[in-house]
Order: sequence, then structure tokens, then C-alpha cells
Amino acid sequence: MAKLVASPFSFFQDSAVITAQAQAQAIYNDSLESLFPEKISAQAHSLRHEILIRGADTIALADSLWQKITPVSAVSSILLLLTLYFAVIIIYRLYLHPLAKFPGPRIAAITRSYEFWYQGIKCTEFPEKIKEMHQKYGPIVRISPEELSLNDSRFNAEYFGKDRKLDKDPWYYGFGFTDSLFTLLDKVRHKDRQTHLAAHFSGPYFNSAGPMIGREVQELVSAFEHSANESESLNVSIAYRKLANEILKTFLLGESAAAATKAKDYGKDADAAYHPLFRAISWIRHFPILYNVHKMIPGEFFELFLPVVNYQRNTESRIRSLIKDYDKNEGSEKNNALLYRLIEHDPTYRDRNATAATEEYMELHWGGREVIGHALTNINYHLMANPQCMEKLHDELTHTSLELTTAPYGRLQQLPYLRSVCKEGIRMQLGGRFRIPRVNKDAVQYKQWVIPPMTPVSMCPNFFHDDEEIFEDAMCFKPERWLQPGAEALETYWRPFGNGSRGCAGRNMAMEVIHRAVANVVSKYRTDFDGIDADFCMTEGMMKVFPRSDSQGLTVSVTKY
Repeated sequence: MAKLVASPFSFFQDSAVITAQAQAQAIYNDSLESLFPEKISAQAHSLRHEILIRGADTIALADSLWQKITPVSAVSSILLLLTLYFAVIIIYRLYLHPLAKFPGPRIAAITRSYEFWYQGIKCTEFPEKIKEMHQKYGPIVRISPEELSLNDSRFNAEYFGKDRKLDKDPWYYGFGFTDSLFTLLDKVRHKDRQTHLAAHFSGPYFNSAGPMIGREVQELVSAFEHSANESESLNVSIAYRKLANEILKTFLLGESAAAATKAKDYGKDADAAYHPLFRAISWIRHFPILYNVHKMIPGEFFELFLPVVNYQRNTESRIRSLIKDYDKNEGSEKNNALLYRLIEHDPTYRDRNATAATEEYMELHWGGREVIGHALTNINYHLMANPQCMEKLHDELTHTSLELTTAPYGRLQQLPYLRSVCKEGIRMQLGGRFRIPRVNKDAVQYKQWVIPPMTPVSMCPNFFHDDEEIFEDAMCFKPERWLQPGAEALETYWRPFGNGSRGCAGRNMAMEVIHRAVANVVSKYRTDFDGIDADFCMTEGMMKVFPRSDSQGLTVSVTKY
């Protein structure tokens, strides 16, 4: 026979307790009679006695029921309640929820675990799954209990492209960072920071960094020169990311601080740190407590299992030192670090833990490094897969009068075929497979659908870039499409850096560095697949922004022209 669980009600049946209750009641009676003797009657005493008797009966009944509960029955009852709870949620989300009428997988409508499986467990595959959903269900799909995805290039260009009063989805951007430009929800503060940052990533500010950028580009060229001279293969996935890393690090921290942290082969170091971060974001969205838990765990653990956390702590320490240096020198004008300019503009970057400044640095550094490095890798891949395009570009570069290393800001982007190659390579890159969810406070009419207010609606930049109605033969590398009459119309749908005022603040700098790197490499060197071919790169996922963990990246052979 199952062992009975001790009743918590049995306490009230102990004689000592009953005696204490009786004494307390007597004191209460005496006090009440002394205060209101005229209101105390036999009927009142009888009523109070009746209440006490019924209370005792209730306690006895509860105790009797408790004695009948066994561990098995308790667990069964809990499971039954949980089943009923989840059943109610499922029924509500499938049939009563405001988004219940929208098409999409039922499992996605029921739980965000559907997204977590593809994005968190299978490592950032959910964007590809969204694309499959649109192929099956149409241009508007419910991809989670609370979110819709729209794949209609012309509607999206109008809806997401203009500076509408759209808010960021707090859930999607809630992965620990709270005060950086990418995650900042306040539109006024975001616009102020965005404008300030964008100014520093272009024009005269960029020209002041020109000599530094030129040196880093020359280091990239030296890597190609060494590979050609020694007949050694070159991992361009690492080489291009190293270029971007050093430029961004110097631009953000200043030349002296960047020189002190210069890594011999930072490409692999950054891969080890940043790639787990991007994958961890999916976990933190679904389990926010993980971000706070990591702060309580010793750094030695992360050195082994999650290097990015250790990297973040080291970065915080480095930036705190920069802030102290700034205060010590009262805002020294000698240091050209962008972080100093941010501190001057926005005092929130100067909090004592340097949290905001650290988050901003990591996002600008990681974002710029991956945008530039991955774009250059994809451009190099498509030029090798289409050698006639490489030869045509080489011919243009060798006949220009511009000095490719030191050309003024924006001049290289005026070379027509170079510009077309860069735009087409970026359009076709597999890195931009992310979504941009926005919330509208008003209802939105889309065809026969009425999207309820406050519903997160997302789109992916690759929806534009892969649209056959916009880009004919969208999956083919055709730089010439940007040189044809009417090509200006394509610009509306070229969105690798996001949309409107919420887009990437460093887009101008990224495009300038990409053009300089391509021009200086292709003008001197021819690259070919080293032991592999174009199809192998794609089938093995080597060209994704986060390739398989066992992938070594794109390796090429280099010869001089």
C-alpha cells in the first residue's frame, strides 16, 4: 500500500493547539464584552460558536482528503493540470489567437520551440526554413505564435524601406545586450546615435583614417604576394576577415590601443570567439536567464567552452582603461579612437562598468568584420567561378588612372565594372540570411489580410535579392545587370545593410573597404580554386557566414598577372 503523505492540517487537531485556541477565544470574548457589552448577546455567542464548530469540521475534512493523497496521485494531478494548461494554450493559439487565420505550420503557431530547433539546435538554419515556408504557404506566413513573415518585394520595399514609425521587436532583440545601437529600442536615441555614427564612417572622417586603411590593404596584398611567390595556398576566408578586423579595431580603439592587441592570425581567434556568440544569441532569446548566469561563472570555464564570454570580459577591461585614459587627459584630441567620439557624444557610454561601450564595440567590431570579410570572400568565390568576369575586371583596373591604394574616398566606387562586381557579389552572398522584425502600432492591410496592431512582421534581405521578378536569373552571377539601362530601379531592392534609418551605420565604410580590397587584389593576382570547385564550396556550405564547424573556409591558389 502506498505510503500516505503527512497532512499539514493535522497540526490544527493537536490538543495543545486546541487549548491555545480556546484560551485566545476567551481573551477575545472578554475584550469584546468590555468594549461593547450592550452588543453581546446569547445569539452572538451562539453564532460564533457555530462558526468555530464549522471551521473545525472544515479542517477535519481537509485533513481527511489530504490523507488520501499519495505521491502517485499528486504527480498525476500535477500532470493533469499541466496537460489542461497546455491544451488551453494550443487551442487558443490555433483557433482563437488574432493570428490564427494566417497560413503557416501548425507547430510554428503553437510554440517558438519550432524556431529554436532550427536556429538554436541546428545552428542558424531558421532563415532557410522561413524561405521554405513561403514557397509552401505563400507571401505571408505565421512563423511563430506572435510573428508573421512577409515575402513580397514590392510591398516590403515600401513598408520597410521608408522611415515609418516602426518599432523593433523586443523579443527578437532581447539577447542580453540592451544599450547598443543594434538592440536599442528607443527610436529617438537610436536615430541620434545612428546619425552620429554614420558621419564617422564616411567622408572626411574616413579620409583621416585613409593611411591606416591603406596600410592594412597592403598587408592583405602582401599575403597574396607571399602565396604567389611560395606557391602556397591562401585561406581567403581568414585573410579578408583579418583585414576587416584590423581596420575596425584600429578605427574603434585608436592606433596605439589596437597595436597593443594586434594578433598574428586574428581570423581564427575571432572565429573561435564570435561564431559561438551568434549561435548563443538564439539560446538567450528563448532562455534570457542564461545571459545573467554566465556572469556568475568563473572565466576559466569559458576559456574552454565559450571563448566569446572571456573575450567580452577582456574587452570590458580594455574599454574601462580607455575611458580612464579619456578622463585623465580630459578628452585628448590626439587619440583618434571612435569610442572617444562616442563618449563625448553620449554620456551613457561612460557608465562605471563600461557596459554600453563594450556592447557597442563588440557589435560594431563583429558586424563590420563579418560584413566586410564575408562579402570579400563571396566576391572572390564568384570571380573564380566566372573567370571571364575576373579578366574583365582586371582589364578595367589596369587601365584606370586612379592610384588603387590611396584613391580619395568614393572614387573607386565610380569604376563601373568594379562597382558592378561588388554589388553583384554582395547581392548573392549567403551571409544576409537574417530577418528584420518590426512592430506597427496600427493595423496593416496586405492584400486580403489585415495584420493586427502590435504584431511583429519580419522580412529577410535575401527575399529581395533572390526574387526572380526583380533580378532576372537571380541565382546567376551577372555584374552586367548593374550596367544595363534602367539598372537604377534595381537599387530599390538591393538591401544588404538593412532598411531606412535602422540600417547599418557603417555601410559607407564597408563598401569603401570592399572596393579597395577587390581592386588591389584583382589588379595584381589571379586566384583559382585549390583542389576543389565551385559546386563543392556550395554543397559543403563553405560560403555561409557560419560554415560547418569542420570547414576550413575558402582556400585558393594565387598566381601573378
